[in-house]
Amino acid sequence: MFKPYNGATVTVFAPYDCKNNCPFCINKKEYKDNPIFDIDKLKQSMVKLDGITPKCDFVFTGGEPLADIDKLSDLLDLIRYMNSKGSSHKLFINTTLPNPTIDIIDRLNSYADVITGFNISRHIRKYVDECDDSFLNKLTIPIRINCVLYKPSEAELALNLINRFGSFKNINGFQFRDNYIGVDETNLYNMEDNEVFSILKKVFNCPDPIINKNRFRWNAKLGDNIFFHRTQCFSKLNINGEDFIGDVIINPRGEIFDDWNEHGSLLNLEEYEKAKEI
Repeated sequence: MFKPYNGATVTVFAPYDCKNNCPFCINKKEYKDNPIFDIDKLKQSMVKLDGITPKCDFVFTGGEPLADIDKLSDLLDLIRYMNSKGSSHKLFINTTLPNPTIDIIDRLNSYADVITGFNISRHIRKYVDECDDSFLNKLTIPIRINCVLYKPSEAELALNLINRFGSFKNINGFQFRDNYIGVDETNLYNMEDNEVFSILKKVFNCPDPIINKNRFRWNAKLGDNIFFHRTQCFSKLNINGEDFIGDVIINPRGEIFDDWNEHGSLLNLEEYEKAKEI
């Protein structure tokens, strides 16, 4: 079993009340019918992985991590504690920032030493509740806007999102994402036939963008802090007879898996700890 340098990214399914509205979501099965959310087991699993890879990145995702601010605070406190004991985890939170109050914004800002950045979803079509844009300016923690372009026609409106948020003081990037349901290793790098990508190159007047690839995804730079992202919906590949793991998943029940959804199986922690870093 291979893992990236410093360990795979640990993706944590935090509080989950998202209503399952986004058609491009790959996590619907994980949240269907309100699965058990066991925060104690989840924290225990975070501690186990911290002991194995004390310099890995954590990502809190959902569902909606801000659905229960008290439970989220418990998880943030744990990251803060682990880092105070010598670990050096970066932490990113994927959220729509649904209907926050000033008190919630203040509480999030109090974790500026813990939260590396927010990946805030804002799409061309609104699928879930979103707060007023003004709340984004009240956060003191860096923000990247994530926008899934579900249909090629939505790519034609990408510039509207830049104009909407371009003047915000703490937004440091925009990532437009392809609808990656059905993307796998056979078509991941088929850039020439990707209609969304072709439209974005015209919208941003960038005929030859800088493209970075790895085993699971590729990113194209379309402008200053503006990117197009295409990825697979799984994070485990077999390379020369051995598994390469890009993400370790802690599901809402606190179980540790080696990949997303039906692609994953329970992670062998002993084998993972012994894994050769590449």
